[in-house]
Amino acid sequence: MIKQPLTQTELRALAKRLGGIRELVAPKQRAALESLSDAELLVDLAENPTHVRRPLIDTGAQLYAGFTADVRERLGGKAK
Repeated sequence: MIKQPLTQTELRALAKRLGGIRELVAPKQRAALESLSDAELLVDLAENPTHVRRPLIDTGAQLYAGFTADVRERLGGKAK
């Protein structure tokens, strides 16, 4: 994502699958970006790929953002 950042169109599509654009914000960036409108946040995420939560895991049926214990459990791995 750093070398080839996601476009606003790609981010919109991912956000729709995750339940909203704010689901794509990296946890460490949430406080700094919380005052932005959804439209402003979309522009910010497209211009600053380090603000996008990673990894994005697409199983085909489901899209997951981050690699939390909950995501690992849903993917069938052991959560620690």
